[in-house]
Amino acid sequence: MTYRPACFTSPLRGLVLPLALTSSLALGACGSQASPSPTAAAAPASSSAAAGSAQSGSAAAAKTPSQKVNPNTASEDEIQRALEAAGVPNSARWAREVAEYRPYPTDDPSFGKLRQELAKYNPGSDVVNQIIATLTF
Repeated sequence: MTYRPACFTSPLRGLVLPLALTSSLALGACGSQASPSPTAAAAPASSSAAAGSAQSGSAAAAKTPSQKVNPNTASEDEIQRALEAAGVPNSARWAREVAEYRPYPTDDPSFGKLRQELAKYNPGSDVVNQIIATLTF
């Protein structure tokens, strides 16, 4: 069992960053009567971006360029990480399926054998295309 500090397990953990940013902005505004500094103006935009990315992790993962892996030589964990980076839903299950039907013919860059095996589970065509897009020989 791993140790997790209370700040990571508290139901209030989502409030820590916004409260810290609000406090720092309020303190910065009290210190000067001049116009706001560029960093104070930029802070709300970055805090909303940070909050948005923390709340929509899967959307951020979908936009992150993924690393392609060889389905014949990569471990199941490596395949799963590549699928997660590509935003494939239920990546652990699909990584198991990719690993289960190895080896794949290297002279078939469209992964016809894998597509046929995955079709048994009725995934959407977009899911199959995301899976195939993470694989290379």
